[in-house]
Amino acid sequence: MGFYGKVLAGFIVLDLYLNIGIAKSSQFWLQILLVLLFFPLLKGILMLTKAKEYRNIGISFHSKWFRNLMLGFVIGFSFWLVKYTIQYSLHGFDITGVKPFPEMLLTLFMVMLTFLVGSLLNEIIIRGYVFGHLKGKIPMKWIFFISIMIYALDDAWNEGFHLWNTLFSLALGLSLTYAIYKTGSIWAGTGIHWGLNVCYGIFNGTLGSSGGGIFLIEDQSATVIIESINYIIPLFMFLFIFFMRHKFEKIS
Repeated sequence: MGFYGKVLAGFIVLDLYLNIGIAKSSQFWLQILLVLLFFPLLKGILMLTKAKEYRNIGISFHSKWFRNLMLGFVIGFSFWLVKYTIQYSLHGFDITGVKPFPEMLLTLFMVMLTFLVGSLLNEIIIRGYVFGHLKGKIPMKWIFFISIMIYALDDAWNEGFHLWNTLFSLALGLSLTYAIYKTGSIWAGTGIHWGLNVCYGIFNGTLGSSGGGIFLIEDQSATVIIESINYIIPLFMFLFIFFMRHKFEKIS
């Protein structure tokens, strides 16, 4: 099997492991075990593809990794909060109540933890793995394109495959892919991904179900304007990240 065959096979194994093995497991402690076993599996695949070290796919704990993670979190959370605020003001949904405080804390903890792990593993597979193996072998513009397309198609695991969700994923993928391109590591993208997912989870919970978040919400009739916010906000976030790119620390 040639290099690209090994890389593709490794990607498929990791993607199935995440989206079927980890995501579909109904037992919390089994999920924890599977997450821990992800990294030895990843290491074995990296040895097979000759990438060898985690740092070669962007998992590098450089001096500013935590700063990049937190800055990304603030950006992702803030833009998604703006998205929900606009949609609420346009009567896209109503807030009918708030969970009791103890239940709110538990929900917030699960949202923070679940989406941190999910965002991290997704960034490792979709961007770190792709950039780490293709950088220097094909033009960067094609790596950028491949990573965004894979992300858009891979999101079908969560939302199903349809045109509008694919367009949304393409718009969001611009920011996440640009983050690893400019910094050379996964942390800025992980932070952005984590932040917007946490904001989503506050309203919808970890499974996207009604009443799953901190707020109890009731969806109203969606209009074209309300739906368009889902695509406009990710594009504005990309422009913001582009103009603020110097705030992120690039790995040396």
